[in-house]
Amino acid sequence: MPRIYDFRVESITPNRRYMVQIEALEALTADINQRGQLEPIAIIQCQTTYRIVDGEKRWRAVKKLGQTSIKAVME
Repeated sequence: MPRIYDFRVESITPNRRYMVQIEALEALTADINQRGQLEPIAIIQCQTTYRIVDGEKRWRAVKKLGQTSIKAVME
């Protein structure tokens, strides 16, 4: 089972090709605000930052809530 770490939200860069539906992002943001982040995102190290492999919508929702850290697994 992979280990889950806390990463600074600003140290993670999004996948520029990812398109997000506003309604889905709003719903996820409300859910994370109410219940917390239940599933970590997956990231890879890319020089001095990290890039999202899976979980872009969760990252955007956490960022929108103004949280400074996010749970993630390294791939």
